[in-house]
Amino acid sequence: MDDEGEGPRTGQAAGFATRAIHEGDMPARGVAEQPVSPPIWMTADYLYEGLEHYADVINERRPGYVYGRYGNPTHVALHRVLASLEGAEAAWSFGSGMAAIHTALTSLLRAGDHIVAQRTLYGGTFALLTTVLPGYGIECSLADPEADAVAAQIRPSTKVVLVETLANPTFRVSDVAGIAAVCVEHGVSLVVDNSVASPYLFRPVELPGTALVVHSTTKYINGHSDLIGGSVAGPRHLIERIRHLAIQQGTTAGAFEAWLTLRGVQTLPLRVERQCSTAMTVAGALSGHPKVAAVGYAGLTDHPDHARAAALFAGKGYGAMLSLSLAGGYEAAVRMCDALRVARVGSSFGGLHTEICHPATTSHRQLSPEDRARAGIGDGMLRVAVGGEDPADLVEDFHQALEKA
Repeated sequence: MDDEGEGPRTGQAAGFATRAIHEGDMPARGVAEQPVSPPIWMTADYLYEGLEHYADVINERRPGYVYGRYGNPTHVALHRVLASLEGAEAAWSFGSGMAAIHTALTSLLRAGDHIVAQRTLYGGTFALLTTVLPGYGIECSLADPEADAVAAQIRPSTKVVLVETLANPTFRVSDVAGIAAVCVEHGVSLVVDNSVASPYLFRPVELPGTALVVHSTTKYINGHSDLIGGSVAGPRHLIERIRHLAIQQGTTAGAFEAWLTLRGVQTLPLRVERQCSTAMTVAGALSGHPKVAAVGYAGLTDHPDHARAAALFAGKGYGAMLSLSLAGGYEAAVRMCDALRVARVGSSFGGLHTEICHPATTSHRQLSPEDRARAGIGDGMLRVAVGGEDPADLVEDFHQALEKA
């Protein structure tokens, strides 16, 4: 493995946007004029000077590249950017966010171990914890993302605590700092899914007690709705373990997807800053609307987690997603979505198109009605992922659609 992808190159003194743009610079061998856009290495394998050269590289006795599953120079550039933006020692990229979180957890857990996870999780993660990991002999308990609630669930066999910074789809803000302190006290590893917040708003690995931060790079890190990918960042020794698992499991990101992520991450601070600002405008415009029972957005001063979010995100924004709970329930949600003209019903978030979905029947369908109720996901709840459109157009669109709800 070539070790160029570990650690920041411009240094932590450089600003976030500067690192997002420059950390992915990839020197072109034999070319005096360096490319502004990093080139893509579209090759599955490599040729060697002889048998000893090949054996030395694959056995990591000398730097080099082996096979696409082991990474290539495009991956190295991406991993360098991701590690720098997270404030981590190293990072690795995956073919999906679910591959990233699966590998992160299985790098820390063994048969007989126990994991505590927050109650309100992305449906795919919930399914992984409740239907896949039990087959490995790993038990899971659910808790509210508060320090005392997590502490109450920790057992002698607990090895990992898993939380989302901003819970999808309620967008309650987890007590990440308090939970990290609990993990330090009990000698437990904390894994944070930071996909909704992005490293622009928050960098969990900077908290003592955080072992790994996971992202679906499909979302804000790429930001263009044109790839599926994931990443894990953290200390070098854990990422090395994860790298070996990714090689063995075949979950490393493809070179083209890594290149697309490199392209997208350069505009991460520009996109997220704008999207957070627009989300604040939309949340404020819909709060108090007679057909909206509740708006879930921590930027609103009456939100129960407003003070926590302000401290956690250091005034840079409150996220680009919000929930709307309609007074008319599921039928009103259907009528509203059918009437949208600018925002559209969509399956994901983090891109430049505003997308809206009904979590109870889509992203969180894996949860039973009882689990959804405990997680705060009602039948009238809609998840809104704010894109890059003009704020006034979105506000007008939601208002006219609500009239038909």
